[in-house]
Amino acid sequence: MQKLWLSIFLFTCSLSSFAEPLYWYAEKGKTRYLIFGSVHVGDKSMYPLAKTITDTLAKSSGLIVESDIRKMQDVRYPDITMVTKDVLSPKQMDTLRGLASLFNIDAMQLLDSPPWATALTLQMKQFEYLGYQASYGIDTHLMYKATAQNLPIFSLESLQFQIDLLTGQKESGKELLVSALDEFDRAEDLTKCLITSWKAGDLEKLNQFAQLTEMSPELENAFISQRNLNWAEKLAKPTWSKKRKASYVVVVGTMHLIGDNNLLTLLKAKGFKVKQGSTSRAANCQFEY
Repeated sequence: MQKLWLSIFLFTCSLSSFAEPLYWYAEKGKTRYLIFGSVHVGDKSMYPLAKTITDTLAKSSGLIVESDIRKMQDVRYPDITMVTKDVLSPKQMDTLRGLASLFNIDAMQLLDSPPWATALTLQMKQFEYLGYQASYGIDTHLMYKATAQNLPIFSLESLQFQIDLLTGQKESGKELLVSALDEFDRAEDLTKCLITSWKAGDLEKLNQFAQLTEMSPELENAFISQRNLNWAEKLAKPTWSKKRKASYVVVVGTMHLIGDNNLLTLLKAKGFKVKQGSTSRAANCQFEY
């Protein structure tokens, strides 16, 4: 399956009040999950969330997220062995300098940073340029709500795992950086339509996004497929609660819930009954391939 680097990072029109972002119920034995597809950046227009989500969270045994991004204190980064100027062509470096000027950041600092770090910086600056912020991401919002309600928060993987995954890619993340540069010109329309499709719960259009741009098999396996397998195993054999009957809200990037071998399909294979709980409609937006 093909993916956008933009979609990896995110998940990443006037809508009917009955439209809502995608969520599913998954149930097996005494364990029940409401699984909510997240976008990791956002804006005020994404709130308030559907009442079903917030009410279910309030009554739940806890919130389950990909990783608790608040736990930064023990994170370790590897030594720098390759920097951005080592992996880009002269033309790509010119593109990078142009983006640095647009975002008012130091081009030399980007060129002397590891490719994965430069890719992340460009992505975040671009989202901010378009009016989106990480503070409005669904994960962050729900973690705040859970904390305010004294609900426990459980992680499917550690933040260190995510850092190691990102920094351990071939040529220190060259593919991620080149994709970010190549997709920049069309990212504005794509991002706006992606957010609109998320708000509408437009499953068909979100699946179209998932097939836009080719990702190497190695990258897809690392960022999507293998993590889905790991998460399905943990959700099927939960260790975070000793209760005989427990209900949780699970929030993961929407891209993990669509396409081939998605998390929902893997849970079905493990005996879960899965059904969509959200009411959706087609998003009123267009994008070009």
